[in-house]
Amino acid sequence: MKKLIAVFVLVFSAPVILYAQSAPEVGIFSGISTYSGDLTQHAVTFRQSHPAIGFLIRKSVYKNFGLRLGVDFGKISGADSLSSDSSLRVRNLSFRSNLVDVHLLAEYNFFDYSETGFTPYVFVGISVYHFDPYALDSSGLKVYLPPLSTEGEGLPQYPDRKPYALTQISIPFGVGVKYALSPKINLGFEFRINKTFTDYLDDVSTTYVDQNVLLAARGPSAVYYAYRTNELPGHTKDIYPPAGSHRGSPAHKDWYYFTGVTLTFNLNGGGNGLFGKSIRQLRCPPYKK
Repeated sequence: MKKLIAVFVLVFSAPVILYAQSAPEVGIFSGISTYSGDLTQHAVTFRQSHPAIGFLIRKSVYKNFGLRLGVDFGKISGADSLSSDSSLRVRNLSFRSNLVDVHLLAEYNFFDYSETGFTPYVFVGISVYHFDPYALDSSGLKVYLPPLSTEGEGLPQYPDRKPYALTQISIPFGVGVKYALSPKINLGFEFRINKTFTDYLDDVSTTYVDQNVLLAARGPSAVYYAYRTNELPGHTKDIYPPAGSHRGSPAHKDWYYFTGVTLTFNLNGGGNGLFGKSIRQLRCPPYKK
């Protein structure tokens, strides 16, 4: 991950050197993070959102185009107990994970921000993110799920199920709008979607594996967190599902989202930061009798 971050920094540094006359803007992101996958019912949901914070630097490249380098810190979670589907509530799976996202984005402003002091914008890029799903035991302690191979990942009996990497690449894209509060300060609001290439943000993807195989390979804790229906009242004696029974849905990969505001400051002290020009001062209309 450190090497990939270094590459991002080098890529971003090139336009900074080439366009040294145009100073960048730096600032913070504050908002929420959430996800969609096997433990949510809708493609986009904010029901299980968590606070998120980040830092960014934005730089002009050409006309209305700019580059942005940032890092965000958030959290994602999902729980069958919140589902309106009774069959999913009985499945009773849940997870939580801290999330670190380092991204390089290409932005396009629809208006000349240096003239208007306001513009909607779109962006797309690449992210390196880190996650590590865990569940909570009866005492509220974290139990990390990847080492348990709850769906047989890494077991010789299931050669098609490889252990999933906890640091991966995603494709971020989204929309936003920003406004110049002053020649030095910019306020923005944006919605960012991250397409991942894994179905294991929530440690749920395919089918239940053979109970005895999982028990022998990873121990009773793995069996317990692979099948959690027994935690529910009236289901304490339910039998572990046969191997191959439906546990997750591998047809669709997981997604995660960041939504919130950005507050940035122009390092040149008087321009809008993104294009290195002075924002046209807003003036009151002339008084008419």
